[in-house]
Amino acid sequence: MPGTKERLTRVVLPVPGMHCASCVARIEGALRAVSGVRSASVHLPSKTAAVEYDAAQATAETVRKAVEALGYKVPAVSSTFEEAEAYALEGERSERVRIAGRLLTGAVLWVGIMLEGPLGLSPYTVWLLATPVQFWCARHFHEGLVESLRRRSADMNTLVSLSTWAAYLFSTWAVFFPETLPTGSREHMLEAGAGLVVMVSLGRWLEAGLRQRAGEAIQRMLRRAPRTVRVLRDGVETVVPLAEVGKGARIVVRPGEQVGLDGTVEDGASTVDESLLTGESMPVEKGAGSRVFGGTINKTGALVVVVTQLGSDMALARIIEAVRRSQASKAPVQRLVDRISSYFVPLVIAFAAASALAWATRGPEPRLSRALTAFVSVLAVACPCALGLATPIAVVLGTGRAAESGIHLRNAESLEKAGRLDAVVFDKTGTLTEGRPEVLGLLPAAGVEEAALLRLAVTAEQRSEHPFAEAVRRLARARRVAAEAVQSFEAFPGRGVVAAAGSEKILCGSPAWLAQHGVGLPDVVREKAGAGASVLVVAVNAAYQGAVLLADKLRPNALEAVFRLKQMGLDVILASGDRSAAAHAVAEAVGIHEVYAEVLPEDKLRIVRRLQERGKRVAMVGEGFNDAPALSQA
Repeated sequence: MPGTKERLTRVVLPVPGMHCASCVARIEGALRAVSGVRSASVHLPSKTAAVEYDAAQATAETVRKAVEALGYKVPAVSSTFEEAEAYALEGERSERVRIAGRLLTGAVLWVGIMLEGPLGLSPYTVWLLATPVQFWCARHFHEGLVESLRRRSADMNTLVSLSTWAAYLFSTWAVFFPETLPTGSREHMLEAGAGLVVMVSLGRWLEAGLRQRAGEAIQRMLRRAPRTVRVLRDGVETVVPLAEVGKGARIVVRPGEQVGLDGTVEDGASTVDESLLTGESMPVEKGAGSRVFGGTINKTGALVVVVTQLGSDMALARIIEAVRRSQASKAPVQRLVDRISSYFVPLVIAFAAASALAWATRGPEPRLSRALTAFVSVLAVACPCALGLATPIAVVLGTGRAAESGIHLRNAESLEKAGRLDAVVFDKTGTLTEGRPEVLGLLPAAGVEEAALLRLAVTAEQRSEHPFAEAVRRLARARRVAAEAVQSFEAFPGRGVVAAAGSEKILCGSPAWLAQHGVGLPDVVREKAGAGASVLVVAVNAAYQGAVLLADKLRPNALEAVFRLKQMGLDVILASGDRSAAAHAVAEAVGIHEVYAEVLPEDKLRIVRRLQERGKRVAMVGEGFNDAPALSQA
């Protein structure tokens, strides 16, 4: 009816049986042909199909049957990528085990066939070795051929199966009835058919392994969120499954625990490790009114959090969804491949038949043998050997070698695109910097030795779990400065610590906090804090003793890397979730002039997109989970 509002529903189907671009094009075509379907996107790496349909015209079962009518099995209909990918991943593992068994068997038999001459094997023995390869090791190719014939289409299985059957049937005739063939056509081709099965199976096994690893990476992201939370009701804490918690619920997060859901701090003060989202190693101070995010880790104090976001609205879920959408999006060249793939296989078969006919009618003797060789050769060349074997091997070896050098590639296409880059966006923490705070220097007050200042700092911080305390302890160990015994210790999350050692009351913390305790601070402390360094001020009995300067240290090769990129004419940009002062300090140190600070993962994604909209070809350099959306988009 005109004016009726559509009730769009989205489902995700796991389709473990698809294996090539022809499968993608066929499944997408079938789904879009279903009445009521508004969009359909098939993602080959994860073997899932995301479908949006009008619930008034179609159902999940209708969508499922459309895929199963093509001969694919759909084990379940899911509402989320998480569930669908779990099904597909399980199917991927099973498929890889099956392929491995057939591959090993085929390889052993193929080696025997190839040693026909040295071992003095008769043609009958070679035929016996080749038969299991054809009927069992190549079974999945033949099943694919049958399915393609049933649905009156063709795919890569069609090419493999036809070429191996042609070689096997001709060879069978040549082995048992050689006298019926011309003299020059009596050589069998059993080694060619068996070798093709082994090579393509090896490619499938490598591809399955790469897809399995990609799927497991997404699953690891999902497992970062806790499954239960402590809900506070009438002053009583109750452990409740995450799915049963609603907006407005009050949850308790103790030190060392993960925050279960996005929300606002109602009570308590602490520091929270948000490296999962921002990539920054420095914990962020949290107090009443501060926002906290699911999947992050509470470090020092207990928090009472009022839940504000659930499920797909959470920051962690948005990051994962952004990664999936970027992965599932198709480049123009991929869309072109999808369009031509349905015509590719029939054209190859036609070319193979034409080639065989030309050799059979106009070629030199032995014509039959040459014609069959031409037919099998054309099919074999068009088989997914190059895509299914050479490409996975290149990716596995190339990414492995790159990983040894600290280079991680999103996909093989990135290698091709790297030569045409215009801009490079850097994350800060763990990319340009080491990823953990280090003591840059000590600023002792007049009349105070550096060793004495360090002794006071490590004495105060010896029981603290803060990363700054760990940095102070590392420096003290390196300089062999021992901490004194303390009679009492108290930590004030986000501010500092107080320790009593004999008659000394040592305060160690932020400049603002010590100023509140009446400690007079020299101008140099404020200058250093404004320049991007983190400052710990040390005082004894309210008397200023000095300051400890900390920062995330630059990587040794960061300056050279940025310099070389700029020499190549590339725009170099810094996008960091860290404080503005810290981000600008690092940018100045390495020579980057365009800086975005205090940005969330979605902001990094938008920065990359804006550059692309301006016609730039962008590379994203990052190492944290928080960089994943921008890495996928770049």
